[in-house]
Amino acid sequence: MGEKKKNLDDLLAGLELDEGSEAALGGPGWEAEAPEEAAPGPEKSPVEVVEHFLVGLFLYLDPAYTLELRQDGEYIYVEVFGGDLGRLIGKEGRTLRALETLTNAVLARHFGHRYRVLIDAAGYKRRRADKAVARAMEVAKEVAERGEALPLPPMPPAERRAVHVALKDHPEVYTESEGKGEERHVVIFPRKEEA
Repeated sequence: MGEKKKNLDDLLAGLELDEGSEAALGGPGWEAEAPEEAAPGPEKSPVEVVEHFLVGLFLYLDPAYTLELRQDGEYIYVEVFGGDLGRLIGKEGRTLRALETLTNAVLARHFGHRYRVLIDAAGYKRRRADKAVARAMEVAKEVAERGEALPLPPMPPAERRAVHVALKDHPEVYTESEGKGEERHVVIFPRKEEA
């Protein structure tokens, strides 16, 4: 009863992994940390590796979390349900992104960088991307009317990607990403400036 719930932010904080982590992305030093030889036994599929890692982590944090996994080519999609999803998502989705980065690092240790894990919590990322696209459509209309470029607020890569895809074939505007790190954002330009 007196046991305090473990916090995913605290658990991940000591790992110093973020979107740009060299270890997670297979940068310098990654190979040096890889085990010399895996123990003999049946080889697990990418989905099994991801499931094994996440189930073990979630059992430690809160057994109320449940997972749905599916693979589509090199992408493994994970949807998390149950438990305290707000705690899992974290402020502005940072904890969820850190968990995704960590899971990709685990997967890379087994398969190199052939596969990519995308984790969502009860549609949180999808809803955020939908809101970003809706806002971009409003700004695109304003850019087309005024004839001058307007920036959108900084947003994570998945949301920027959704905006670029949504406006890719727009007849009056085009998009470009600008800025670095957490300040990276989409700017919507009128097509007349494109020439």
